[in-house]
Amino acid sequence: MTRRASYLAAGAYLLVALVFTWPLATVIGSEIAWDMGDSLFNSWVLLWTGGQVLAFLSGDFSALNRFWHGNIFYPERLTVAFSEHLVPQMVQALPILAATDNVVLAYNLLFLSTFVLSGLGMFLLVRELTGSPVAGFVAGLAFAFAPYRVARFPHLQVLSAQWMPFVIYGFRRHFDTRERRPLIGGTVALVVQNLSCGYYLLFLRRLWACTLSTKWSRAGLCVSGGCGARGWSPASLHSHSRFLSCGRTSRFAPTLASA
Repeated sequence: MTRRASYLAAGAYLLVALVFTWPLATVIGSEIAWDMGDSLFNSWVLLWTGGQVLAFLSGDFSALNRFWHGNIFYPERLTVAFSEHLVPQMVQALPILAATDNVVLAYNLLFLSTFVLSGLGMFLLVRELTGSPVAGFVAGLAFAFAPYRVARFPHLQVLSAQWMPFVIYGFRRHFDTRERRPLIGGTVALVVQNLSCGYYLLFLRRLWACTLSTKWSRAGLCVSGGCGARGWSPASLHSHSRFLSCGRTSRFAPTLASA
C-alpha cells in the first residue's frame, strides 16, 4: 500500500506537471522548454558532455580527455567549467541521448522530471513525518510547483532541487532505524544534489552539516537553520573569490564591476 501510494503520487505530479507546462507535451521532441537563452546553453552542455561519455563507451577512450574542454571560447580550455557542468542531469539524460540523439527531447524530459521528483521526494518526507499521505501529497505540490520556480524555468540547474527532500528523508530514516540503506540513499542524494547545482552546494552545505551533527533533534533543526542562514554570505563571497581567481588564468578575466 505504501509503495502504491508513492506510485500514485508520482503519477499525479506528472499529470500536474504536464498541465502546468502545457503545451510543452505536444512539442516535447522539437521545441525546447521555455526560452532560447539558458535553456539552449544547458542543452549544449548536456550534448557536449553526454557526447564525450557516449564516445568513450563506443570505444573512443580519448573522449573523456575532451569532457571539460567544450568547443567554445577557443583557444580557452576547461570551458565547460565556466558554468554549471550538469553532470547528474547528463547521466539522467544519457539513455535518451543514446537512443534518440535528440537533445531537445532529453532536455524537456529532464525539465519535467524536476517537478515529478521534487513532488515525490517531499511526499515521502512529509508522509514519514506526519503519517498522512494527504499531507505528504499537498506538501509535494507546494514544493514542486512553488511560484518561485516559474521565474527559474530557463535554469535547469536551479530547478534541479528535487534531491533535497530525499537527503533529509534518507538521513531521518537512518537516525530512526539505524539501518544503512537509508543512510546510503541520503548520502547519494546529497552528492547528486551538490553536483546538480553549484548554488545549492554553497548555500546548503552548512545546513546539511549541522543537520547531520545534531542527529535530527528539534534543537538541531533550529541550529541547522541558523547556520544555513549565516553560511549564505560567506559561501557567496567564497564562490565569488574563486570565480575571480579562476578568471585570472583566462583571457576572459572578470572584473568586480562586470561581476
